[in-house]
Formats: sequence, C-alpha cells, structure tokens
Amino acid sequence: MHKFFFSFLLLSSLIYSEKLHLTDHQAEHIAHRIWLNEGSGLKRKLVWWNKGEEFASVGIGHFIWFTADKPMWFWEAFPPMLKFMIAHGAKPPKWLNPDIHCVWNNYNKWSYAKHHNTAKMRELTNFMDHNKGLQARFMLDRLNVSFPKILKYARARGQGKVVKYNYDRLLYRKNATVDSQGAYILIDYINFKGDGINKGERYQGKGWGLYQVLTHMNTQDPSPYHAFAMSGKWVLERLTHICPPKRRLYRFKRGWFNRMDSYWK
Repeated sequence: MHKFFFSFLLLSSLIYSEKLHLTDHQAEHIAHRIWLNEGSGLKRKLVWWNKGEEFASVGIGHFIWFTADKPMWFWEAFPPMLKFMIAHGAKPPKWLNPDIHCVWNNYNKWSYAKHHNTAKMRELTNFMDHNKGLQARFMLDRLNVSFPKILKYARARGQGKVVKYNYDRLLYRKNATVDSQGAYILIDYINFKGDGINKGERYQGKGWGLYQVLTHMNTQDPSPYHAFAMSGKWVLERLTHICPPKRRLYRFKRGWFNRMDSYWK
C-alpha cells in the first residue's frame, strides 16, 4: 500500500499542473446532478428558503444569500456567483446586482412572495433557470481557486501529502484523464459545505468542509468514491453534535447522508 501511495504521489505531482477543465457536456452533467441534490431538479426550488434558517438559497447550488438584518459568519456564495455570471454575459433583472442584500428579509416574507408568485420571485427564478451552465462554471471556478489554498493550509499542518493524494485519486484516472465522477464529488462538496479552511466556519474549533473530508479519507479503501463518502458522513455526523443546539442540524442528516451515498452508489 505504501509503495502505491508514493507512486501515486509522484504521478499526481506530474498531472496537477493546470486547473481542472471540463467539457460543456461534463459541466452540464455535473450541474444537473448537483441540482438534483439541492432542489430535486425542480424549477420552483431555484429560489428557496429552508424553514428555520436565516438566509435564502438561490440557484442550482442553493447559493446562500444573506438578509440585511442577519448577516452570518460563513461564506455568502450568491453575490460572487452573480458577479461571475454578469462578467460572463448574463443579464439579470434590473433590480438585481451583487451588492444588494436578499430582497426578502425573512422566511415569512419569502414565503409570501413564493405563494403569490411576485414579480421579483418570477424574475429571479427564470434568471436562474436560464443560466444553469454559468452557475456550474462558477462552481468549477470555485474549486480551481480554492484547492491551492486548501493545499497550502494542509501543508502548514503536515497534511499536504494526504490531501493531495486523496484529491488527485478522486479527480484523475491512472492515465491522467479527468474522472467525471470524482470531479462531481469535489465540485459538489465544496459547493455544499465549503473549503473547510475558513476560520469563521468552525464549531468548537472543528470544521466540516472539503479539507476535513480529504484529511479523514481512508487511503487503503480501493474506491476513492466510497472513501470520500464515508469520510463525509463522519464529518457531517460530527457537525450535528458540535453545532449550537438551536441550529438543529440533525434535521438535515438524512438528506446529507443520501447526498454522500450519491458519490459512490
């Protein structure tokens, strides 16, 4: 096993010289799978708000959008996603720009707008529906930007080799071509739970992002998909125990675990 581990490290040092690139078909396929995870593939869930949460979730990746009254401490993905889309040619409704807060200030106001299908609800939903490809490209760009930072963070903590090994084992086949399933796993998880290196995204000093899952993967598991899924379940199970009780994250565990199972089953 050790011989294989170091042989793979040598190979990965050669193949990880550029950012991950996907064909349009690969990107669209991954976008569809992520949207099935986040919103069951339903158009009406492109602009959503989970009851009990403090923010709206918008687009195929359910990108977080904070209100003016309740900014949170973790990464707000919707504004940079919108900025990316505009930079790549998308034309949002006139009232929408990356600098505004969520136009519904709480769950009840969002629920009213959803029930009455208000103009802003319709316009935002259609805008997200018509630009799924750009949202997928944003998620890919996030992985490309984030992984060098994750690797630097890991190396500073003596975890660089295992993080690089597990990342490349997922992402590349032995012939150095991109593994679409591994790409889906990495893009989906970093969109789902972040990179894991943001100090603001901690409970009791512990994170739950991509870094934590990569470091806890079983390197002796012959299936990198299964190894990632099992590590993801362990990290997410821990999250339900260390979060403040009022967040009641255990409500989401079943859905989270189903998502992890989609990585290998």
